[in-house]
Amino acid sequence: MITGIAVIILILITVILTWMGFRNNAFLNKQIFEIEQVRKNKRYSNIISSGFVHVNWWQLLLNMYSLYFFGTHLSERIGEPLVLLVYFVSLAGGNLITLYLHRKHDDYSSLGANGAVAGVMFTALALSPEMEVDMLGVLQIPGWIYAVVYILLSLYAIRSKKYNIGHETHLAGALCGLALALALFHNDINYLMLAAMLLPCICFIYIVVTRPYLLYISNNFFQKHYRYVDIDDQYRMDRATRAKKVDAILEKIQARGIESLSAEERRILEDHSSRL
Repeated sequence: MITGIAVIILILITVILTWMGFRNNAFLNKQIFEIEQVRKNKRYSNIISSGFVHVNWWQLLLNMYSLYFFGTHLSERIGEPLVLLVYFVSLAGGNLITLYLHRKHDDYSSLGANGAVAGVMFTALALSPEMEVDMLGVLQIPGWIYAVVYILLSLYAIRSKKYNIGHETHLAGALCGLALALALFHNDINYLMLAAMLLPCICFIYIVVTRPYLLYISNNFFQKHYRYVDIDDQYRMDRATRAKKVDAILEKIQARGIESLSAEERRILEDHSSRL
């Protein structure tokens, strides 16, 4: 029996829906995981649908390439139904954790299969720490090294305000995948590898939420407080902060259309217009 069929079908569906999103902003905006839409408008389906669209081809390529290698390997180990269970538990769980962490930030939004892929990746490594990833037929690298690079790239990308890819969800999804693996396969897990992955994920999520300045991250959880010299300095700093927010909103409009804005983003834009 050929293994990995379910993973290949997931990849094909994701590629098709992402391509549809690239061609139709209205379709893309309906799938986005946005705190305001989920909490206030009850669009709970976006907890899942946001995992089937991506913001650009690079994000899609990285996620699908990773899903193929780790997902097919995991299919051979535990079977395709359980791989799908890990995938969707990681996708939904990662977004639900993100929903809780950002519950006070209505303008927060994200999309992509980041959490689901991370959950599959970390589950595969917990069960097969010796596995390797084929890098386009050029070389084989240990799976754990690939996973470390994948997560580090995600943490670096948290700093970017241009796209809301949902990089915190990588770590939250990985935690959900590991928790499920621990519940289902506790007799088969390599606990040394589990601890090596679990502890950094918990620490990084804690840092992102409570101490983002340690990673030089500018996000919703932290705004650095300056000791202003005088009221003019404070005015200039406030104006610079508003300008950054407006620039980010304008980039979002350019990428996804004005209908993608949250109520808070519209308020910021209207306030900026009134000041001109």
